[in-house]
Amino acid sequence: MVRSMGMDEKALVKEADEVRSVLRNINWDFNQKVSFPPSGVKPFNCRKHHWFPATFVPEIPFTLIEVLTYPQAVVYDPFAGIGTTYFQALLLCRRPLATEICRVAIEYMQSLLVLFNPNIEHKILKEKIKNILTDFDPGKDYIGSVSATLIKKLKPWYSENVLNQLAFLFVKEANCQDNTLKSAMRISISYILKTESAQDKGWGCIADNVLPKNYQIENSKNKNALYLFEKRINNLLNDISEHLKYVPKEYKQLYQDIKEQNTIFYEDVRKCAEIPNESVDLVVTSPPYPNMTDYVKSQRLSYYFLGFDLNKDLMKEICARSKRSRKNALQDYLYDMNMSIKNISKKLKIGGYACFIMPTFTENNKNNRERKLIVDKVMESTMEYGLFLVDEYERILPSIRRSHNIKWATLEKEKIYIFRKEG
Repeated sequence: MVRSMGMDEKALVKEADEVRSVLRNINWDFNQKVSFPPSGVKPFNCRKHHWFPATFVPEIPFTLIEVLTYPQAVVYDPFAGIGTTYFQALLLCRRPLATEICRVAIEYMQSLLVLFNPNIEHKILKEKIKNILTDFDPGKDYIGSVSATLIKKLKPWYSENVLNQLAFLFVKEANCQDNTLKSAMRISISYILKTESAQDKGWGCIADNVLPKNYQIENSKNKNALYLFEKRINNLLNDISEHLKYVPKEYKQLYQDIKEQNTIFYEDVRKCAEIPNESVDLVVTSPPYPNMTDYVKSQRLSYYFLGFDLNKDLMKEICARSKRSRKNALQDYLYDMNMSIKNISKKLKIGGYACFIMPTFTENNKNNRERKLIVDKVMESTMEYGLFLVDEYERILPSIRRSHNIKWATLEKEKIYIFRKEG
C-alpha cells in the first residue's frame, strides 16, 4: 500500500471561485500550438514514445493540475493508460498515482519513470545504445537464441530480416544488467514492434489478430528495425532531457521520495485497495469510452514480447470494442463505471476535485443515442457518491484522431467535467 500522503488533511486544491474564470478562458481544443514560456515546464507527450489508442493530449491534464492544485498535491489517474496524467503531475512537482489493468502500459510507465531520474546522464546512455548496436552481424542468425514460444507468436507478423533484427534486440535486452539502459530498451522495442510489423492496415488488425498477407510481408522486408530502435531511444532521451531542464528545484527530492514507494499499480480501480481512502487531492482521467477501443488487444505484439498474459487483462477491460456485440454491453458499462466512480470518490479528500474527460455523442443514429444516454447516466451517478459538478467544458476532437479509427469517425466532441467532493 502507498504510504499516507495527506490523509485527514485539507485538500491541496484551489477554490472553485478562484479558478473558474481561468478555466473558462482556456481553449480546450488545443488545436493550435500552445505557447509555454521558453524556460518553463511544458507538457510531456507520452504518446510520442509508445503508441496507445485513445489517449488524451497532455495539455489537458497539465492545465487541470496546474490550475486546480498546489505543489505536493496528490494527483491520481485511475485509468492511467501510458501515464499522461502521471508524468504531467510529476513534472509539476505533484505526487502522482496511477492504476491500470494493461500490463504493457504498466511496464511503459515504470520504465519511463526510471528515465525521469534527474541524475541520469542521457548522453552516456545514448553512447551505450550505440555500442550495443555495433555488435549486430546481419549474416548471423539471432532467432535461434530467442524463446521458441516467442518466435512462434511473432513470426507471422514480420519478414525474416526484421524478425532477425528484433531477435538481436531481444537477446541484448534480456542480458542487460543496467536497469536504466534496460528500461530505455524495453520502451523502444515495444514501440517498434507495431511500426515494424508487416501489418500496415492499422491497430484494429493487430487487435483482431488479422495476420499480414504475403505481399505485406514482402513489402516490409527492407525495414530497418535497428535504425528505428536507436532513433526512438534518442528521441525519448532528448525529450526527457529537455523537460528536466526546467523542473523546479524541488523536483529532485520529490523524485527520490516517489522512487522509494510504489505509485504505479497494476490494479483495477473497481477493486483497488492500495491507495488509502481520502488521500487524493485531484483525479484527472479519461475513462474507457463505450464500445470504442481495445486497449489491451491493441498491444498484442508487446504482450508477446514482455511475456504477459493478454487474456487475463482482457477479462478486466470495461466495455472494450471487442465486447460491442454483447447484448448487455452498455448496461455492463454503466455498472462498471458506477463501481469505478464509487471507488474514485472514496480515494478523494473532502474538497478534492475529480475531472473526467468523456465522449459527447451525437444523436444521428440509434447506436450513438444509446451510448449518449449511458454516458449521461454515468455522469449523473456521481452525485450518489458525493461528487458535485463544478463546471464542464466542451472540446472539439482533431480530425486526425478521428481519421485513424473508424470507430472515432463520428465522435467529434468530448466534454471535460469537473466535480468536487463534498462532505
